[in-house]
Formats: sequence, structure tokens, C-alpha cells
Amino acid sequence: MPGRLLEGTSTPLQVMDASAINKRASGRVRRQPDHFATNAFSSSAKRKRDDSDNDDEERGMPEDYGSDENAEGDDDEQESDEEEMREKNRLVKKAKRTALKKSTQKQAKTNGVSLPTRPARRKAPRKAKAFALEDADSAGGLYAEVFAGSQSMADVAGQWLRRFDQEETPALAEIVTFIVRCTGCEGEVTEHDIEDPDSITNKLNDLRDEYQATNPTDYPLIVKGKAATTFKQGLVSFFDSLIKSMAVKGTLYDNPILVENVQMWVSTMSSAPNRSFRHTATVIAMTIVTALCEVGQENLAEAAKDQQQADKERKKARPNQGRIKQMEQNGKERTRLWETIDPMLKDWFDVVFVHRYRDIDPAIRRECVAALGEWIMTVPEVYYDGTHLRYLGWVLSDTAATTRAEVLKQLHRLYKDTDSNGMKNFTEKFRPRLVEIATTDAEPNIRISGIELLDVLRERGLLEPDDVDAVGRMVFDTDAKIRKTVATFFSEIVKDLYNSKIDELGGLEALEEVLPDAGNDNDVPRLEWLLYKSIAEMLSSYDSDDGLPAQMERNLADGRLALHLSASESRFMLATDALYDKLEEIGHWQDLAAYVLGDRTVSVKTTKQSTPSQLSKEASLDDTEVMVLLEVICASARRNLLSLAEQLKQPKSKLTVRQKEQLTNEQEEAARQLSALVPQLLEKFGDVPSTAAAVLRIESILSLPDLSALQQDATTYSTLLDDVRKQFMSHGADEVLAPASNAILHAKSYGDLQEMTEEKVTALWDDVISNLEELLDPTTVTVRGASQVEELAALSNNLLRIVRLAQVSDCTLPLENSAIAKHNDASGADYQGAIDYIVGLVLRAKPDDGLPDADEAVLEDQVAARAADAALFYLRWKLKSIITAVTSSSSNGVTLEELEALALRRDNFVKNIESALETRKPGEEISAALAGSVLDMFTNAAILRDVKPKPGMSDDYTVLVMDLSPELQNLVMRVFASCEKNYAKLGGKKLEDATTMQDDDALAEDPMSDPESDDEDEEESQTQASQQRREVKLRNALIAEQMLCAFAAKIIHATFAGVVDEDVVRNRLERNKIRLGANFKEVLAYLDLDAMRKKGKKKAKGKGKAARKAKPDPKSHAIVADDNVSDLVEDLDADDDDALRRRGLLDEELEPEEEQVVNGAGEEAESVLGD
Repeated sequence: MPGRLLEGTSTPLQVMDASAINKRASGRVRRQPDHFATNAFSSSAKRKRDDSDNDDEERGMPEDYGSDENAEGDDDEQESDEEEMREKNRLVKKAKRTALKKSTQKQAKTNGVSLPTRPARRKAPRKAKAFALEDADSAGGLYAEVFAGSQSMADVAGQWLRRFDQEETPALAEIVTFIVRCTGCEGEVTEHDIEDPDSITNKLNDLRDEYQATNPTDYPLIVKGKAATTFKQGLVSFFDSLIKSMAVKGTLYDNPILVENVQMWVSTMSSAPNRSFRHTATVIAMTIVTALCEVGQENLAEAAKDQQQADKERKKARPNQGRIKQMEQNGKERTRLWETIDPMLKDWFDVVFVHRYRDIDPAIRRECVAALGEWIMTVPEVYYDGTHLRYLGWVLSDTAATTRAEVLKQLHRLYKDTDSNGMKNFTEKFRPRLVEIATTDAEPNIRISGIELLDVLRERGLLEPDDVDAVGRMVFDTDAKIRKTVATFFSEIVKDLYNSKIDELGGLEALEEVLPDAGNDNDVPRLEWLLYKSIAEMLSSYDSDDGLPAQMERNLADGRLALHLSASESRFMLATDALYDKLEEIGHWQDLAAYVLGDRTVSVKTTKQSTPSQLSKEASLDDTEVMVLLEVICASARRNLLSLAEQLKQPKSKLTVRQKEQLTNEQEEAARQLSALVPQLLEKFGDVPSTAAAVLRIESILSLPDLSALQQDATTYSTLLDDVRKQFMSHGADEVLAPASNAILHAKSYGDLQEMTEEKVTALWDDVISNLEELLDPTTVTVRGASQVEELAALSNNLLRIVRLAQVSDCTLPLENSAIAKHNDASGADYQGAIDYIVGLVLRAKPDDGLPDADEAVLEDQVAARAADAALFYLRWKLKSIITAVTSSSSNGVTLEELEALALRRDNFVKNIESALETRKPGEEISAALAGSVLDMFTNAAILRDVKPKPGMSDDYTVLVMDLSPELQNLVMRVFASCEKNYAKLGGKKLEDATTMQDDDALAEDPMSDPESDDEDEEESQTQASQQRREVKLRNALIAEQMLCAFAAKIIHATFAGVVDEDVVRNRLERNKIRLGANFKEVLAYLDLDAMRKKGKKKAKGKGKAARKAKPDPKSHAIVADDNVSDLVEDLDADDDDALRRRGLLDEELEPEEEQVVNGAGEEAESVLGD
């Protein structure tokens, strides 16, 4: 009988290469490295792992596990040899088949002489077609029934089983042909091929060659669009229905021919070099095993149910023995059926899964991981053990993001829906990797999945305290999605700490009985204090970047540093915003403020403390926690007020008049409470700069655009401005002065409070100018080293106050006030007002050999730089007044005396800066500051060229427009060259002139540039000292790049203004355009303004398309430092070739970087990893 073709023949495992089933001591299948592969579908060589992969060894990672990137990288040296061997084998087989055909061919003879035969003309190979459901009908057979028929898959499977019962061999040929066509190959398998199991490998080789001859670009499982999903659903549904129909009919248990034949063909295809064969066979194998698991679990459940019913019947007073016997027989039958399926599961796992879970194709690895998770959940009796769970742990180190995402998904299911006791060993072994994924993975979505998984582990008590802290710190992450995900995890940490504090004080019930009713008294202890204390304690403990400058931030994922070039929200505010929806108490900013303002020191002094006093002591805050909670209050109040504003913006149809009125009243009341709160906070915390700055940031909430229409009470706001003025004069740190000046600017925006605000600002100017007069001596204004250190610090702070105040109010009248006018008889200098003192202070930048104290020298340079900034703002305000005077119809214009006085001060300012630049080294920071100020001054004055005065008005004001002298321009470009050199040295860049990198003096200034440091770094790469040295170098390089880009931008502005020699300056700027990084290159791109405008228009038109192609950029207003930052940024879509060459974005002299191969071509790309 043809159907009994396997009786007396070898089993499926015996048909395959014997090396495929040699088991190691661990019980895991692994192929031994053979010198000659007898199986045409086996890989020719095993990958070797680096000996340094200690982490993988500790986790029990198999030596041959890898991924597509690693496999392609490790096999580069063997690629040519493997392809040559494959080609030889193919030619040998082809020659044998040809010889066999020729020997059996009969040639026609005439009179005993063989006639010459014309060689058969080969047909051109047909191109492979992409899968389309409408083409399935034309394919015919089982393929058409599955993908083009209208019947359910259960009916299709049942009809095929009936054909199998009638005649087995044709039915088996039909289903194998169906499997082959699912790969995209149009070949067929005949009955003869089914009857000869030993020819499976050769037949599949022929089918593969036929398929490859069509030059396929894809196959049904990966074709683009919805077709791939539809195809996979049909394929999976058919084999799932087939196995379950076989189980119902009994064929699965009584006639193993079908499963054995399918297993032989599928398992052999799963080791094929062709990716489409492997992928399709793997999907089919995983589906079959999943169906077997479901059938087996059903048998186990029924057997257990029968046993329970039998036991229950025995316990009855008069048990029915016949029923008990029937139940026991049913249970034994179900057990027998399970014992038939159990070896099948192990067989399929060893033959297919063990090899394919580490396939070179990440899609195949993902299929295996998803299937294993399903098997564990379905039949935990077989797969829920360390032997099978370890595969999930190994795949956690997969380089493909999709595979890592899938294994995290399956682990989340396991930890959520199974007994965590069975996962303890797995957790102990792979917990470090799970934490690593959650905190440092390159893909944000993977990190989010990892954090969610660790949250489940935390609920089960499977995380160590260090792991909890590592995840909790991610609440400060730069990615908003990460912060939002961690918020749930962090909120639970806070609640755990809160509960522990309550337990230490006797428990919740005991505290509720003892604590008095607080009412509106903010000094009476309450339970919320402990929660607020827990929030502050956790946020402050996780803030670990105290050593970084204020304008820098570390990316927790990869350790990179970001330099913020503009004011932004603090990390505590960002964390609070993420926690707002997770911790309800954070939204009660009024209660938080009352807690911070409360007095908890009285109860601490008592000798015998009661429970309320113990709670007060436990809830006391240190300075750091106070600062943290002030930031929390700021973020919470802002979120609350903006939420009300958003609700008021809704269409009128969604809000009734009463609702809108209620929301408006609520918003105004919140704004009044906030205005009244700030003076109270300043009174208590205004002495410390950090807390004072945090309180002033709370006031800045009222200046948000959505809240600009809110009215303020005059008395309350007057008190607020008095407190701001007090802070402005009592602090010299910019972290306080900047928000204070913003508060003044905001106060000027209220029309009804403008008069009062102007009075406060005038009084503030009087205080600042009075301080300046006290600190200066006309005889020593320009003398470096004439002041004591304390006087220098006070002078520097006062100049910063002038700068900040000049940013928000007109400074011309206060600085020109002649009340402090004096004359220096020794030098002949005539100081007509504060501005003349300020211009003279610029000369403090000239070096003095008699100033050995480094701190004093730094302060002198700071005084000179801030004086230059203050003088620059004065000149800007004067230019604004001149423009208003010559263009306003009600103005009488500008007098000649006023222009002469301004021109004189301008000339003195330029002369002083030029004198300082001549005597200072161009690489010093003060040189860049002064050069930038003088460039800004010339650029700002150039705007007078475009002013159109009213008719009859003189244009004498144009005398203020001047170009840089050649000498001053050379000094400026010297500073630019030093900025270039400094960044090139710190950033590891190479300038066009190689000699600039070999300045011995420059090397001596920076220990990081010592030529011997490379060897030291290599020897001490793992030491803490070398890590600190590397971080200092990265930090300095980041600041140097920012300085270079900012200074280059000022020069470009001066070029546009026409105050420098454009040809000379442009050529010098573009000398190292492509050598100093992407940020510098993009700054210089603005030299071609027309191209940039064209680029902007094109980006506006093609925004959607560009968004799909664009890669994630660094955080806005930040320059990102990295060890391997790409030096080239290509933007070839925006401009024509000429403009791109001028901008340096089309570089012909540079060799293109090698591109990483994504989809490798050739035979090696289709190789099988690990077999």
C-alpha cells in the first residue's frame, strides 16, 4: 500500500544529519563542527564568539548564539571560501545530473551513424511574483483552497484529511507542494518524491535553485502591505485547524505518517540557506507545535477532570463502581493521548527551535521567541522550567530591536500570569540584563517595555534595592515617554517609603486616632506631610549629577552630555510633570506650599516626644529637599493653571456659561493665591540663591501666554515687586537675577500696573547706580589689580545686575545721569556718567604681570566682560532711541551734540576692546567675549543704513555706521582661529593646517592633549581616574564647540551687515568647514543665505516626506557630545549642486564612509547562523 511507505524505514530524525541530534550534557541540541557538511542545507562554519564576552558566559549564553549583525561581521573572513565551496558543490551536482541524462539518452541513428543533435534551448527563468490573493485561485490545489476559497479553515483541513484517508501519497504530495508554494516558489513535489524520503534534500535543492533563478526580491511572509498579514493568518490558521482536526479524528494518535512526513520536509526546509524557505518552514513548525500544545493541554485537563470526578465519586456513601471505572478508563485514555503528543513536542523543539531561535534573520528569531512564550503559557508542564526559560534569557541580548521587544513581551506575560516562584532562578540569572535593557537600551520603545516588565518584578518582590534605584532614576530621563513610563514605577517607590514611615510611627490606624484635626492650621501635623517628605526624599536621592555645571545634563541611557543653550525647565519640574497624573497629592500645590512654609522645629526640641511631634520630626526637610519641593510646587501650579486655561479654550458648544464662569473664577483665584504665595516663600527662603531662584521661577508662571489676561491685585503685586527688588539687590548669582529680571518684565506687561512698575524699576536703577559709584574710584577705574577681591566680586555682581536690568528696561537715562560725574586729573579721563565708568572698566582686561592671584585675575576678566556687555546694551538702547527720533512724526530728531557724545563713547569702547585684544592671548576666554561684544556693536549699528527718516530729517546719524578696521578685523579673526584650534584639540579634529595641532604651549595648557595620554588611557581604561579624565575632556570639548559656533555666528552676522571684508572673512571661515563637526558646518551654511531660504521653503512643502526620512535629532537647544559623532551631515534635498558646494555639503575631496550592509546580497546573506 503506498500509504505505508514509512513502515520499516528510518524515523524523521534518522533521515536528517545525525549531527543534528547529538545532545550535550545540558540537554540542548547543538551541531558539532564537521569538516565536510553532508547536509546541503547546513552551514559551513560555526561562528566564534569573542573571549571577552564574560557577561554572556555568566548568564549561560550559548557560544554560538548571535544575531544578524554579529553573524555578518564575524563571517566576513570566511565569506569567499564558503561561497566558493557552495558553487563547487552546485556545479558537481549539476554535472552528475547532466552526465546521467546524457548516458541514458537515446540518439537517432541512420545507417549506423549517429545524427548530430541540436542542444535543447533553455527557457528564460520567470520572474518571481509578489504574493497576491487574487493570484491564489490560478495556482489551484490546496493553495487555492486556503487563500482563495470561501470555506473555513476547519472545512479545508477536513476535506484534505478525507483525501489523505483515501490515498495517502498524493495527499502528502499536495500538502508538501502547498508548503513549498508558501515560500514563493512555484515548484511542485511529486508522489515519487514523497515515496523516497532520502531524496528530500536533493529535491529541496532543486526547488531552491529554481526559485533563486527567478531573482526573487521578497516572499509572501514579508511582502509589503496587508498581504503579508493576511497570508500569515491563512497559513497559521490552516495548520492549526489541520492538527486539531487530526486530533478530533484520531489520525494524530493512530496514524503518525502525516506528522512524520510533514516534519521531515519542514525541518529540512528550516535549515535551508534560502531565507524564504527557512522563514516559512519555521512559521509552520511553530504553528504545529502550538497546536500540539493546545491539544495536549486539553488532554491533560480532561484527564485531571476525570480523575477528580472519580475521586469524588469514591467519597460518596454509595459510590457507583461502573461510573468510577468508566472515568478511570477515560482518564487513562486521555493520558495515553498526551503521552503520544509529548515526544512530538520534544522532537519538534530539538529539530527546529533549537537551531532557528539563533537564526541570522531577526524575523525568524522573533517567531521562535513568540512561539516559546505561547508554549510555556499553554503547557507549563513541559516548557515551564529552566531548560526552556533560558532561551528567553539568551535572546535578551539579541541585537535586533524587534526580537528584544518580543522576548520582553513574552516575559511580561510569564511574570504577570504565572507563579513567580518558578521564575526565581531565571530572574537571578538574567535580572542584570533586564535592568540594563530598561536603563540603557538604544531603542526608547525597548526601554519602555523593559521598565514595564521591571515594574511587574517589583510587585512580585524580585528586584534588588539597587535595581529599584536604577529604574527610579529614570524619572529624570531626557525622553518624555521614558519619564511617563517610569512615573508609575517611581510613584510606587514613594508609596512604599510612605508606608514604611507610617509603620515606624505605629501604623495608620494608630496615627489617625492620635493626630488632632488640622483644619486650616498649617503647623498641625498631618499624614500628608509624610508623603510630601517621601517625594522630596526620593527625588533628591536620585538626583546624582551634582558635579555637572548647571547648563549641562547627562543622558541616562548612554551617558552623553547635553549643553543647554537657552533656559529650560529643570529636571525636577520635568519629573513632576510626569508624576502629576500618578500621584494625586502632587496636584495639591497649595497644600505642598503650606507644608514647606510650616514650622516643624518646636516639637523637635521637646525631650519626651509624642506621636504628633515624632511625625513633625520625621517630616522635617533639609535644604536640598526644600529646593526640590519648591520645584515641585512650580511644576504643579503651572500644570494646574494651564489645565484650566485649556478648558477655557474649548469651543463654546462644549461649555455652558455657568461652567465657563466657574472655570474663570477658579483660574483667577489660583493666580491670586500664587501671587500671594511668592512673597511668603521669598521671606523664608530668599537668603539662599538656589531656593530664591526656585521661588522666582514660581512667579514666572504668571507670565505664560495663556495666563497673560489674568488681572492682578495692585497691593499684592506691589508687595511682590518689592520682594523681587530685594532679591535683585541681595544676590549676585545669575540664577537669581535672570528670573528676577523676567519678573520685572512681566510686571511691565500689565497696563493698569505700569505706572507702579516704572516707579519700582526707577528705584532699582537708583540702587544699582549708587552701588556702582561706591565701588569705583575715578583714579583706578581702568587699573587692573587696584581693587580687593571682595570689591571685585561686588563690582562684578553689580555689573551683572546692570546687564540684566538693561535687558528689560531702558538704561540710557540712568547710565547717563551726571550726578556721579567726575574727572581724573592724572589720566585726563572725564566720566560724565555711569556709562563712561563702564566703558573704562573694559581696560581691566589688559594683563598685569603683578597680579599673581589666579582668582583675582578671573574676577578682573569677569568685570571687563560684563562691562562690555553692559556698554553694548547701552549702545543698543541709544540706537533704538535714534531710530524712533528720526522716524517719528512727533519727534524733533537727534541733535548733533548727542550724536557726537555717542560717537565718542563708541570710539572709546572700540579702542578699549582693541587695546585689550592686542595684549591678551587670542585663545583666552576673555578675548572671545570682548571680540564678540565688538562684533555685535558694529553689527547693531549697521541697521541705521536701512532706516528711512521722515521727510526733511538729517541723516547725520549714519556717522555711527562704521566698518571694522583691518587691524581690529585681524584681531577678531585671530580669536576665531584660536577657538578653532581649541575645539580641534579637545574634540580630536584635524585642521587643514597640520602644524596648528603641534603647538607645544597649547599642549602644555591642556593635560588631556598630552601625546602620552593615549597610552595612559589605554592602560587605565577601566580605572575611575581615566573615566573622570575622559568626562572632563568631553565636557571641555562640548563647551569649546559651543564657543566656536557662537563666535562664528557673530562673524556671519557681521558679514551680512557688511562691516567686515566679506571675501577675506568668508574664506577663513570655510577653511575647516567640513572638519569641525556637524554643528559648526550647519552654522557656516548660513553664509549662503539664499540657499538657506530655499531650503526652508522646500522643507515647508515637503514636511511630511522629510519627517519620515529624518533621523532623531539631539534635544532642541542642546549640543550633544559623543565619542563617535559623525562629522558630516548630508542634506542634499534642499539646494542645487553649486549652492551645496559653497555651503560645503557636497564634498568631493572626502571619501565616503563605508555603509553598513543591512540586507546582505549573495549566498552568505542567506546562510544559517549556528548550524
